[in-house]
Amino acid sequence: MTHPARLILNKGVRHRILTGHPWVFASEVERIEGVAEDGGTIEIRSSKGEFLGSALYNSRSQIVARRYSTASIALDANFLGQKLDAALAYRMATVTTITGAARRLVWSESDQLPGLIVDQYDDVLVLQTLTAAMARRESMIVDLLVQKTGCRVVLSRNDAPVRQLEGLPLERKVPHGDYQAPTRVRIANIGYDLDLWSGQKTGFYLDQAENYAVVAACAAGRRVLDCFTNQGAFALSARKAGAVSCRAIDQSAEALRHAEITGRAEGLEIEWLQANVFDLLRRYEQNRESFDLIVLDPPSFTKTKGNKTSALRGYHELHLRALRLLTRGGILATFSCSHHVTAEDWAELLQKAASETGVTLRLRQRLGQSSDHPVLVNVPETEYLRGYVLEKVDEKAA
Repeated sequence: MTHPARLILNKGVRHRILTGHPWVFASEVERIEGVAEDGGTIEIRSSKGEFLGSALYNSRSQIVARRYSTASIALDANFLGQKLDAALAYRMATVTTITGAARRLVWSESDQLPGLIVDQYDDVLVLQTLTAAMARRESMIVDLLVQKTGCRVVLSRNDAPVRQLEGLPLERKVPHGDYQAPTRVRIANIGYDLDLWSGQKTGFYLDQAENYAVVAACAAGRRVLDCFTNQGAFALSARKAGAVSCRAIDQSAEALRHAEITGRAEGLEIEWLQANVFDLLRRYEQNRESFDLIVLDPPSFTKTKGNKTSALRGYHELHLRALRLLTRGGILATFSCSHHVTAEDWAELLQKAASETGVTLRLRQRLGQSSDHPVLVNVPETEYLRGYVLEKVDEKAA
């Protein structure tokens, strides 16, 4: 009988895997016993030889091992099927109807399937295999997904740059069915015709889906400015909910084209502007313009901890300008999608921006990623999207 390869942790290093985190970095490894294959599996053992679980292995990655089970179990069709069943059951039990037929079915470590992402858009599934082990098992995963969901098409959107850290190529393909864009879905009361072959992430920002409705609930009777609008979801939802006007800004002409098409189909009048948000906010401030609801949903300004300081400077400038443009009693909905910017960082940033602009901000609601993107308390990396709905207190009227 062949024994599985073993990864032995070194001594004198704080190992997060001992407190529930699934990752082992190359710097934590004392030695490998047996033959470990990139894209295969390996046992993790403490420096004393204690069994800590079964993990994906890849010597080409800084994260050499990603635990998928605390038991000694093969990463085979039986195990994958059980985990997919559990992931689907969780979404059925917890995901709201706001997202309609668009939702995340599998989210990597949060579903004990490291490196596997699966999103559903009506009867089309879009998957990403971001670790070598999942990439090797992609055809098996596709077969299981088709059996369990009955979806007619599966797209493989393996064009995320993070794959290169695993030594994997960037590629797109259709492993099941025949895909023809667009795919029609309804999210937060807006109908979208999505091109899942080329849209952001797997075609849409599903992690914000529940937040579109929350922000829209504040929009009736307000003049709205939606910054970094992408495909226009915040703007469209707000206008549909009764905003009296809406201006939406993004640098991507292609994203705005899709947003404009959706707006026309929904009969919603929105001013779409292709521009640099920082430049435009500066001009609005010079022109003494004002808005009653401002949405700040920028892309991540940093993918690494080392760039956090410069990212915070950018976020700080955004908030200063937005607060100066916001009317008394106005609403600011602001989001950060960088894991490296913590809740403490964001609170300090908001306090500083409020102080420097001489305003009082009242917290209406804290927001996070949609419930189909679950957070594991022992894995901080699974919580990356933070949002705040804030009211600029009208102190003159108080």
